[in-house]
Amino acid sequence: MTKKQFSISALSPNKQLAFGLLVFERMLPSLVTFSRDTGFDDSCCLKATGAAWSALQGGRDDVLDPPLSEACLKNAPDTEDFSHQLTSSALNAVLAISDIVEFALDGHLNRITNVSTLATDSVYLYLSSLEPPMASSSGQEERISSHPLMQQELRQEAASSSSPLCRLASITGQFRH
Repeated sequence: MTKKQFSISALSPNKQLAFGLLVFERMLPSLVTFSRDTGFDDSCCLKATGAAWSALQGGRDDVLDPPLSEACLKNAPDTEDFSHQLTSSALNAVLAISDIVEFALDGHLNRITNVSTLATDSVYLYLSSLEPPMASSSGQEERISSHPLMQQELRQEAASSSSPLCRLASITGQFRH
């Protein structure tokens, strides 16, 4: 079990869902921008996002169902069909909201840790696009991993006292579990 899984596993299922949604919300602007620029239909993802928040806030798990997750995956942007800079980030956002819906249905923690990984991957893709194309090198890896935006993303997901993960852990009485 990774440190991230251990930290997230200490939360109640609803707090785990909230963590996944908070991470996803940071991915959403890329999906919306991609959709606006390309005409991609993001309505399924927006519906799934609303359903997940509704389930979390009102305890109505019946607003989520497997066909919603499947519809999002079926409609995911294909990186072979789009040349937009945000295609991969949009795909990651679709995969993330699908994992969130699936987590709400089955409670498998790996789905939430995958959302976190997809968010980090999206930041990595963005930062690597800022540099001229070249074969991957240790220098490029070092520049990306030490970039302030990547460091901010890693802090957002870490178990530091100021992270959303720790803030969620400290909330009491506002979640069903």
